[in-house]
Amino acid sequence: MLRVVIRLVAGAWAACFVLASAAPDVSSFERAVAADPENLRVAAEYRQTVVQTADFDRAIRFLDDLAKRTRGPNVQISLALAYVDKVPAAGELRQLYLGRDAINALTRAIERQPTVLAHYVRGRINLYFNNFIFHRVPRGIADLERARALATPATPPALVRRVYAALGDGHFKIGEITAAREVWNAGLEQFPGDADLKARLAPDTARVQDIVNEALDPRRRIDTSLVDLIQKP
Repeated sequence: MLRVVIRLVAGAWAACFVLASAAPDVSSFERAVAADPENLRVAAEYRQTVVQTADFDRAIRFLDDLAKRTRGPNVQISLALAYVDKVPAAGELRQLYLGRDAINALTRAIERQPTVLAHYVRGRINLYFNNFIFHRVPRGIADLERARALATPATPPALVRRVYAALGDGHFKIGEITAAREVWNAGLEQFPGDADLKARLAPDTARVQDIVNEALDPRRRIDTSLVDLIQKP
């Protein structure tokens, strides 16, 4: 009996050790971000670690405090994406406030340095709002047009592809089907192999509606890791 108890206790300690070893070290990421607040890649790794723990408020508090103490634009983008990370886990009313706060952070980023990424993220967030009530979709379209205009040959292709997809989604959402298809076609001409753009150009309008609805569903977690969306160091 004693041997059984010892084995059970040893197994419990081993399990605790494995869990402790597997737990992400959020504090170490925070130290790395604090040391280089403008590094979008490091901040993205930090936020993805927080997503694993679902402690979204921790990332928001940390990045908000950091943004108040630094003047760069990128920390504001990271803060905005921390708000976005929490959206799928929030209720409908809270989602509206998170979207508002993310837009405000991105506006500060754009005031300091307009970039394709900042305009793309702010534009896409605006598309999520109910246009009948908030009338924000045209603002989103304007942001996405600005993002497309700012793009250069050095802009990561994955980011440009997302700009085209989102810009068409904005037009489609407010019933501008022809304009949406023109945007998606222009994107496909530039990126012939893009599956998302091809799917949006399907002749079945109902199917395209489903694609756009899914893309703009706030309950669906989107990839905010920024993989392939920022220039490599």
